[in-house]
Amino acid sequence: MTKVTGFIGAAVALAVLSGCSAYNQAESYVTKPVVKDVKKGMTREQVREIAGPPSTEITMVHARGTCQTYVIGESQGKQQTYFVSYGDTGRVMNYGFQSCKDYDTDPQVNQ
Repeated sequence: MTKVTGFIGAAVALAVLSGCSAYNQAESYVTKPVVKDVKKGMTREQVREIAGPPSTEITMVHARGTCQTYVIGESQGKQQTYFVSYGDTGRVMNYGFQSCKDYDTDPQVNQ
């Protein structure tokens, strides 16, 4: 019984610590202008003034509009990316911590 309790305790501690490191990594990027200041409804020009030029820009296949990816840092040898998507009117529709390629996925694939 003691071994099982110890194993469960270690597993819980590991889960908590891994969650904290992911949180700390995301927290360190919150101060980046593209993350902190870009809001839905902004124009492409307003975003460029705040965030500068994107790393890449694509026309989305599975979603409407275009999408810009910004590289906001690096963690464990991997680029940390942030996307900003624009609708047909050229205004921000969505944004988040992933690349445009990851954001523009086929919604039918996981069903």
